[in-house]
Amino acid sequence: VKRKPFTPLYRCLFILCSVVAAGLSIGIGVLIGKNVRYNQELPNYQLDYNDKIRQMVFDEIQTTNIKKNLHELTVKPHEAGSHQDEVVLVDSIEKTWKSYLDKVEIYPYNVLLSYPNITDPNYVGLLHPNGSVTMKTNFTEKPLVKNEDQPGVVPSFLAYTPSGDVSGDLFYVNYARVEDFEELLKLKVNVTGAICMARYGYIFRGDKIKNAEKFNCVGLVLFSDPYDYGGNSYPNSWWLPPSGFQRGSTQLHGDPLTPDYPALDLTHRIQEIETNLAKIQAQPISYKQAYEYISKLGGAVAREAWQGGMNVTYRLGGSFEHPHKNCKAEIHIGNVNVLKKIHNVIGYIKGWQDPDKYVIIGNHRDAWTYGGLDPSSGTAVVLEVARAIAGLVRDGKWRPRRTLVFCNWGAEEHGLIGSTEWTEQLEKRLLLRAIAYINIDIAVQGNANLWASATPTLYSAIYNTTKVVPNPNIDKISQNRSTVFDTWLYKKARNVNLPPIGNLGSGSDYTTFLQKCGVASVDLIYSFDERIPSYPSYHSLHNTFDYMENFVDPEFKYSKAVAEVAADLMMKLSSLPVLPLSPNDYSAKLKSMFQQFNETNGEFLNANGIHLTNLESTIDQFKEAAEALTNAAEKLNVESSDAEIRVINDRLFEIDRGFLDFKGLPGQQWRHVIFAPASHNSYSASGFPGVTDAIYNLQHSTGTLDEVRQQLSVLSLKILSAADLMKGF
Repeated sequence: VKRKPFTPLYRCLFILCSVVAAGLSIGIGVLIGKNVRYNQELPNYQLDYNDKIRQMVFDEIQTTNIKKNLHELTVKPHEAGSHQDEVVLVDSIEKTWKSYLDKVEIYPYNVLLSYPNITDPNYVGLLHPNGSVTMKTNFTEKPLVKNEDQPGVVPSFLAYTPSGDVSGDLFYVNYARVEDFEELLKLKVNVTGAICMARYGYIFRGDKIKNAEKFNCVGLVLFSDPYDYGGNSYPNSWWLPPSGFQRGSTQLHGDPLTPDYPALDLTHRIQEIETNLAKIQAQPISYKQAYEYISKLGGAVAREAWQGGMNVTYRLGGSFEHPHKNCKAEIHIGNVNVLKKIHNVIGYIKGWQDPDKYVIIGNHRDAWTYGGLDPSSGTAVVLEVARAIAGLVRDGKWRPRRTLVFCNWGAEEHGLIGSTEWTEQLEKRLLLRAIAYINIDIAVQGNANLWASATPTLYSAIYNTTKVVPNPNIDKISQNRSTVFDTWLYKKARNVNLPPIGNLGSGSDYTTFLQKCGVASVDLIYSFDERIPSYPSYHSLHNTFDYMENFVDPEFKYSKAVAEVAADLMMKLSSLPVLPLSPNDYSAKLKSMFQQFNETNGEFLNANGIHLTNLESTIDQFKEAAEALTNAAEKLNVESSDAEIRVINDRLFEIDRGFLDFKGLPGQQWRHVIFAPASHNSYSASGFPGVTDAIYNLQHSTGTLDEVRQQLSVLSLKILSAADLMKGF
């Protein structure tokens, strides 16, 4: 073919195309160069997780470092909003993490915090007819060992209870549960206008106050009964001394003034009167001082199950015995609420392949007193996990595929505030990117066995991890219990194969990750095997480093075990090409929950014309989708492309998002329709919470059949949504 000569137009086009082609070549070369350089930064990295890497990080985690961390964290009291917590410890953790993590950020929030008024002490007293008040309870605890008398220890109070004075007849109401008040009603005991006295235990203290409000009490006094917390007391053993008392918050929903939104400077704040904070006065006291009141109560003798551990007969009250027959109980509260700035410290190790996917670990920093167990045992562990993993990265031995995020939360004790505000600020990002959240609040509160509460997709990963972490109790290894799993199984198993994993309610920082963002979550703790509500010095003056070292974990070997469990979980979740999440475990959990729900409520529902066939059918459909996704994940191999793997991984970690109802559960801020804090005990988890609460309300004449039908419908639809998220093209 004869070639046409170049015309001026062709010459211009030729030159233009040559310039564009050259530009593209340079651009592609730059991109290739960048990728080559990035890969050249990692020539010796073990990019996948294996036994060798695991052992490296286990060897790197040192008990001496955990002990040193804990000692430094607990030198002084560090309540939320204090200089020690928000300046000294924030600066220390930020500086430490900047020395070995890839990036560190500070997230500040202006939030409403509650404090006792030092110049207007809270008390419970005996009000005489002439207006005088005697038997005033102590505002502070008695230091029993050296270093317990540091300035900054929070006196006796319950955060966010209103200031003021109230008086009335005194009644003993056991644990202030709904069933306790209902039992009093059956006995024709009327607590309207009265002050009630209750034991700590079984349910969240804020729910005790809510119940007292519901049954028309005007005030509530709480004490730690020696039946639950007493024995040969501290400092001779770990049991709470007679002078000890438990502080605490009465709400768990983040900053009270910015519900559902982060407490930034630009955020609109509601008025305090618009909040759901406690409306009645309430105060904690020691069991030594509770004795003075219980021993003077008149009225009927409480039944045996209501009797406590003090050397006195517990009576229901309503009046005092002679010579105090005409006296009333009085509560005086001087609490103040103030806006304070709090800080979260967030550190990152960037993932080499999927940096936009996050595996998150967190612990809160603030403590009511010194924080020996709660929370600083957890802070000490998280700091050591971060240091150990970062050491492998620094030395070129390993780097995660997905980004690791280390979180140090502020103001947890006042109501999960730091973590709630952060998840509210980053909600959309977390919905799309967060793989899992690992929570360590109290790392060690006993040395019997590990205890985990988690969402079901994490069950298998937790079991597999605990099977490779050595048993910290060397004496038990000779009894064929060589791993953390073995002792957990031995102590807690309800069947021969697997120990139980608890459901997640509320009470710590995993709450909003699961409830607002649908992030698979686990809470880890090494615990005791005694039947008590919590470790005895919980939220007391005696929650110190010495308490931990003398009575809980003297060699810090149980702390190391928790650190190893957390590190292994983080590294598996961030490094294995296919996420170790199990949809089949979720379908099995749903099946067992349905069976239990049907056994408890099926007959009642059938009698009211409500049937569970649709719910059962949706659970079967979920099972089919879970099995299909599991099969698809198992077919992936070394020849599978990154895109194929990522598609499967996205479907694996999104499962819990399907269970979120963004309208919220009725009367609650929570969204998860499978697991949520129980409406009458925020600490515990309620299965199928919307339906369960609707049935409860119907049975107590405060709800309707239509509400039950509606919540059954929502539950079924959300199970279908989760099943749909697991499906492919």
